[in-house]
Amino acid sequence: MADGGYRGYIVSRPVRGTHFPQRVQNLVVRDYAQRRKLPFRLSVTEYAMPGCTMMFAGALAELEGEGALDGIILFSLFVLPAQRERRLAAYERVLTRGKTMHAALENLVLARPADIRAWEDIIGVDAVLPAAPFGGRYEKTATPLGADPAALSSFTLK
Repeated sequence: MADGGYRGYIVSRPVRGTHFPQRVQNLVVRDYAQRRKLPFRLSVTEYAMPGCTMMFAGALAELEGEGALDGIILFSLFVLPAQRERRLAAYERVLTRGKTMHAALENLVLARPADIRAWEDIIGVDAVLPAAPFGGRYEKTATPLGADPAALSSFTLK
């Protein structure tokens, strides 16, 4: 069991459709801890199976008992369980023990119950982005200023 400090939590699967190498995730988590002067403990790495949160559950368990952790630093908010009820239970477990949870990539801290809304709002916006025009992404389909592409090929600066 740890003797205080903050445990990192990284994953072996894509985050929001992008695969971040574990060494990069660890760099992000360690840099976050260093910038905030938080004593960093080695990260645990979640198993690659979809939906698996065994290592996250283990990190949450380290928040209790003698020599308990002070908190957890997630690589990203989006490594939390996909099910809202499980996220809310994790938030409650952290907060009722007077601990904190951090999302390094998003630069967020969960330190009080009011923070839950911001975390859940971000997750909720991300969940509806695919239904937005352009699927939440900007795609350029026109030429600059509506010009004819053939006319642009002969354009030169003098």
